[in-house]
Amino acid sequence: MNNYKKLIKSFALAAFVVPVVSSCSDWTDVESLDYNYTLPSEQDPEAYNAYLNLLREYKQNPHKILIAKFDNSGYTVGGQGDRISALPDSTDFVVLQAADSLNPVTEQEMAEIREQKGTRTLYAISYTDVEAALQAILDREEAENDASQEESESQAEEGGEAEQPAEPEADRFTEVCNQYVDSLLALYDKYGYDGIQVVYSNPASPVGMPEAEKAQLQARQATFFGKIKTWAESHQDAVFIFEGYTSNIMDASIFSYADYIVIPMLDAVSSDDVIWNAEMQLTEGVPADRIVFGVTIPDLADEKATDGYFNGTNEDGTKVYAVIGAAYAVISSQGTFEKAGLCVDNVRDDYFQREYTYGHIRQALQIMN
Repeated sequence: MNNYKKLIKSFALAAFVVPVVSSCSDWTDVESLDYNYTLPSEQDPEAYNAYLNLLREYKQNPHKILIAKFDNSGYTVGGQGDRISALPDSTDFVVLQAADSLNPVTEQEMAEIREQKGTRTLYAISYTDVEAALQAILDREEAENDASQEESESQAEEGGEAEQPAEPEADRFTEVCNQYVDSLLALYDKYGYDGIQVVYSNPASPVGMPEAEKAQLQARQATFFGKIKTWAESHQDAVFIFEGYTSNIMDASIFSYADYIVIPMLDAVSSDDVIWNAEMQLTEGVPADRIVFGVTIPDLADEKATDGYFNGTNEDGTKVYAVIGAAYAVISSQGTFEKAGLCVDNVRDDYFQREYTYGHIRQALQIMN
């Protein structure tokens, strides 16, 4: 197996990697699709097809995986940086952050990268999105009630009959959650996705929580994950990836449905931190054989950004990218769990690199495999 993995890397990093210097116009001109290089499939079709066969075989065998979270919120697909097909070939899963209203180009490339490269496309379903939707409804209703109350008080002052205050309503979470999750799960069939990534980023820990709040959180989690479980049971061929702090989940049975468990490492500043943080999330019921480290590419638009970096500097004085440090943690002998790979957020900010596209992600892939 090692021989053909080396061959894949040599192909991907030599003949079939597009140097950034040859596509600068692609970076600045979203209308330009007239590249000044020959596509790998055109250089030597027979060799390229052999490479793709090897690539698909590689992905069907045990290896350290790479999950790329791709921001496709801009509907226009212009340059290569907008295309999921331009991600490194060894990417196992692409997670689209805007699941609906896909550009036809993106929808077409989902099928192409699946068929040619064995890369599967997923989409995100977020618990915090449900909370945000509920809060937006409550805020709107509160504003409407305030306006109604002011009108009622004005009528009372004028001698009219004031309206009685409404009784407190039951938790509306179930209603909002069902609508949100049902609408998102329907996208799996609508666009032909390969699976879902369920993200639970609520920082609230049930440990030490007042009983009333704890009971509400437990009920809300049961509603959210209950629908996910039901869907997973009826879609056993679909990929299901969980992302979040496992210690905050009150019913660990959801993890048995997950193919991979992504533990966020945004606070980690070293490879040792990554291992330690993962160990802290291996609470009762969490499978230890499918752990993925979640890191991010730094926000290049924010000069003061700290997320995506580890402490220290490289030999050339540049900052240490978390994706590189975490890749070394993946192959480390430390820890009591199986390190399955990396999940990388904000991947589009790694596209434009000095030597070749997605330079740090490619380096992480080389380190892991």
